Amino acid sequence: MTGPAGDVAAALRTSPLFAALPDADLAELAAGGQPLRLAAGQVLMAEGEPSDAVIVVLEGQLEITRDGGGGPPVLLNVCSRGDLLGELGVLQGVPRSATVRARTPALVQRIGADVLDRLLAHPRSARALLQVTARRLAREEALLRQRERMAALGALTAGLLHEVNNPAAAVSRSAVRLRRLLAEEDRSSPLHALAGPPPVDALVRADAATALARVLARAVPGLGGAAAQQLAAAGIGAAALEETLTALPAGRRADEVQRFLHEREVGDLLEELAAGAEHLSRIVTGVRPLAYAADQGLGEVDLHAGLEQALVLLRHKIPPGVSVVRELSPDARTVSGRPADLALVWINLLDNAVAAVGEEGTITVRTSADGDRVVVDVENSGPPVPPEVAERAFDPFFTTKPVGVGTGLGLTTSLAVVAQQHRGELTLGPADGGTRARVVLPR
Repeated sequence: MTGPAGDVAAALRTSPLFAALPDADLAELAAGGQPLRLAAGQVLMAEGEPSDAVIVVLEGQLEITRDGGGGPPVLLNVCSRGDLLGELGVLQGVPRSATVRARTPALVQRIGADVLDRLLAHPRSARALLQVTARRLAREEALLRQRERMAALGALTAGLLHEVNNPAAAVSRSAVRLRRLLAEEDRSSPLHALAGPPPVDALVRADAATALARVLARAVPGLGGAAAQQLAAAGIGAAALEETLTALPAGRRADEVQRFLHEREVGDLLEELAAGAEHLSRIVTGVRPLAYAADQGLGEVDLHAGLEQALVLLRHKIPPGVSVVRELSPDARTVSGRPADLALVWINLLDNAVAAVGEEGTITVRTSADGDRVVVDVENSGPPVPPEVAERAFDPFFTTKPVGVGTGLGLTTSLAVVAQQHRGELTLGPADGGTRARVVLPR
């Protein structure tokens, strides 16, 4: 067979579903079907439509999504050459259970429902059809279970956030009040006037502590090296300390040094307490949009704030040797979208960047304006993503992380949010010796 029908038959033969069909049946399928050219983003089948045909992918890629019930569409699968679509609806006689659209420019063959009768008449084709159907059902069931778990976790998190936020706010208020009370106390110790910024260099600080220890040994016998270390951290110089202590009665020197060190320690602990409460509040602020995702509609989204919140939530994962560079353009700050869904995208992209960069390197977060669109780049200086990984990165359950670490749903979910919810683009590829994840969103 030659011509277009022959090309279609050759493409059908590459699929396990049609590999065992006799040439005559295959030729009839190829000739009786309808080839369709699809542009990227074009919808082929919509959820809820009648199931009156099956589709065979001949070229390009198609993505299958299901309505998320108020949230972003759930990406069920990405299909490529040789894959069969729509057979479940035809077999069950029910409307389409998902929406199929072209992820790239694609060529498909639309074949009437009677194709299943011919397939089931051939044992090898029937077995292949059952295997495809079973795998698809298992994948959809796993995705739905994952979504149910995430919904339950969101409800639980919302309650926990309320319980955590109240004591965090109370601690923050108490820290402010305690700082004010301490400031009002008598701080007449002459050592307070000597305090200043501590030496930044560790060697310089060590030398200062040694000099202070000699001063204490002469002026206040009995105070050890720990006191000298604390005085050095307070930015007190040896000469100034010796002059001040010499001017005091011998019986008061130890009390003044200990009172000063006590007040400094209380102040340091208070600062640490206030910083901890503030960080806890930032974490609650960052997680709250995710917990209340179902309650959020379209609105103005501050991309810079969302990226900063994602970095706060992932700070514990970023090794000390990894630096985060921010290149945030004021012209690319806001878009119209769903804050919680986009927050999930930033967390996924940054989490992947942290995993890829390793123990040392750089993660760059960049925003830029491109006409009526905004571009968000998350780059890492780790090894460039291999082409075979980039090709499958958005497939459901595909992950390069160790077992138990990655679910293979991060980029899949992110693509659904960007492409379906916000009509944007999400790509992954090499850049400047590393890897770049790029999100393009309409304003």
